[in-house]
Amino acid sequence: MQNLRGSVAVVTAGARRLGRAIALALAEAGCNVVITYRSSAADADATLVSLRASGVKALAVQADVADAEQVQGVLDRTLAEFGRADILVANAGTFRRTPVSTLTEADWDDMITHNLRTAFLCAHRFGLHMHAHGGGAIVTIADVAGLRPWADHLPYSIAKACVIALTRGLAQELAPSVRVNAVAPGPVLFPEAFDIAAKAREVSRTLLKREGDPADVADAVLALVRNEYITGAVLPVDGGRVLA
Repeated sequence: MQNLRGSVAVVTAGARRLGRAIALALAEAGCNVVITYRSSAADADATLVSLRASGVKALAVQADVADAEQVQGVLDRTLAEFGRADILVANAGTFRRTPVSTLTEADWDDMITHNLRTAFLCAHRFGLHMHAHGGGAIVTIADVAGLRPWADHLPYSIAKACVIALTRGLAQELAPSVRVNAVAPGPVLFPEAFDIAAKAREVSRTLLKREGDPADVADAVLALVRNEYITGAVLPVDGGRVLA
């Protein structure tokens, strides 16, 4: 997949933030792009305009990708529009502070559902389709927290560790026709309400002493999609945070 022009890429939660950056990078590489969104309709419309400005076709599908039937609906819409699905970026997820002292079962269920279940349902459903129809590439968006847990983010960190295990397991199960890899961002694009002191602390713990850019993650996704001899890999894009 060195030349991506004409390929069809699906990016879950692709309307805004990191997903948008990944979708735009794929479009610039020549992919027709499908993005999913749950409630950000205005952001999805704006992203479609930007995607089409790259000269490719683009489609936005409203879906809760924690629901198996809706994931199937995304696949069906993709095939109806483009006739194929070559690339999946399982980006959908949620992130918030959940100190263990106040952690609830609802917090746990929400983090597992929207970070692990979403990745599983999408990678499983699209992966089986790709496996049966000539192959493809899947990239999950994990997190360096899956390799080295963030303080006060226990269920999120566990969910992302499971995403890494899911990635490696699917790489084994779907080989050789489907490659499955993960990108593990570190301090990249903090949530808008993230505590300023905590942000400064996390950035200071990177070896490069700076926050990453969404383009850094998008470039890593493209590298894994293009390189046909990489599968089962987890690529940290974290400024060395996992080593600090």
